[in-house]
Amino acid sequence: MAVADGHGSASSFRSGAGAGMAVQTAIELLRELPGRGPEGDLAGAAADWLPRQLAARWREAVIGHLASHPFSTADLEIVKARNPAAQSLEAPWRIYGSTVLGVLATATHVVYVQLGDGDILIVSAAGEVTRPWPRDPRLLGVETTSLCGQEACPDTRVMVQAITGDAPALVLLATDGYSNSFREDEGFLRIGTDILEIIRQEGMEKVGHSLEGWLSEASECGSGDDITMGILCRGVAGEAGDGD
Repeated sequence: MAVADGHGSASSFRSGAGAGMAVQTAIELLRELPGRGPEGDLAGAAADWLPRQLAARWREAVIGHLASHPFSTADLEIVKARNPAAQSLEAPWRIYGSTVLGVLATATHVVYVQLGDGDILIVSAAGEVTRPWPRDPRLLGVETTSLCGQEACPDTRVMVQAITGDAPALVLLATDGYSNSFREDEGFLRIGTDILEIIRQEGMEKVGHSLEGWLSEASECGSGDDITMGILCRGVAGEAGDGD
């Protein structure tokens, strides 16, 4: 599962397409990941191969999109005014700039990957909510690491979690518009516990029907930003059973 958030600024006027390519690229790579690395070394491949491929393949996709959708005259005027280097096919990345978050769940491991702002919440069967890593102090206001950045590969954060007796019951991915709609981080983190409880009491179908309304209300009362969320649930929200 993956979500992405295009930068949306005037100089990133194709970031919507960039975000779509970020999601597609991340999902493709996560599907390939278990077969990479020496003798199926998932942790090694996640730490080395995944960050390199994420940046490289996204940029390949950008070049392909630009070749099939060349700049219009109006586009070129924006490029000339705001990003002269992007007139060349050598550096169009900012125009398509996007963050990306992804998760892969296998029978033995969960892999988390993040480049840029946004949130990954891991919810235990007991309802405890954690993040795979501390928040990056560089991500302040509109500033974010990105697929379009020069340091995209080293800025990519990856964690591999071995599944033990206390495997995650729920994993949530959300673009930054969601957490920015809360005054306190504690209130945002409770979303993980609340969604887990709703799934257990009323099922995933209830969450599916309600999610758009919840996110719209959060944005309208908070950040005003668009929000994308993905939910990965284990079994019957952490009970024994097949994954959903």
